[in-house]
Amino acid sequence: MNSNKTALILTSTIDPKGIKFLERTNIQNRYDDYKKAFIFWINNKLINNIIFIENSGYDLTFFKKKALESKKNIEVITCKINNDFDRSYGKGYGEYLSLKKIFETSKIAENNDYFIKVTGRHIIKNFNQIYKDIFQDDNEIYLNLKNNLKLADSTIFGGSKLFFTKYLIHETSKTNDSKNIFFEHGTASAALKAITNGLQFSQIKVYADIEGYIGTN
Repeated sequence: MNSNKTALILTSTIDPKGIKFLERTNIQNRYDDYKKAFIFWINNKLINNIIFIENSGYDLTFFKKKALESKKNIEVITCKINNDFDRSYGKGYGEYLSLKKIFETSKIAENNDYFIKVTGRHIIKNFNQIYKDIFQDDNEIYLNLKNNLKLADSTIFGGSKLFFTKYLIHETSKTNDSKNIFFEHGTASAALKAITNGLQFSQIKVYADIEGYIGTN
């Protein structure tokens, strides 16, 4: 693993447009969440490559301006892929579509080998400790499996490009919140299949100290 070939993925949906099973739906509140977190991440000294994707087509002038002001390698991707699918699939399906979009179009994704995915509205106050733990373990999958290996915490996790492209995107494509098939189920399934095929796994030892709001309650 090479820290210089590592990218942070920040996923965002500013205007959820009636997504089911979502409680934090006020657009201004969500916009403010993302702005605050984005400033935190671009100021982190350990991260040099950042992919920020917003999937509802919201105006990203603020984020683009901050990216240009930064000396870091930052992509701000705007798209509307969250607007057209059945709302009952839930926010996790939009998350899957965002990751799929990133690995189809992002130059940063193309040029890096390892990725740390974080919910874009959240600040991880002890991120530096987690980051160091990732590189000490030299793993291909770094996440928190729980509920008897049936779920994975999706707030923050890491993995190689192979894990994201061959396993994670495929398994999370099955997300359907109305059928209780959550993004977290797909993430856990992806990890287990990858481990079976020989990818090196590390259970998160440093639990995230999160500043922010959960979207679902």
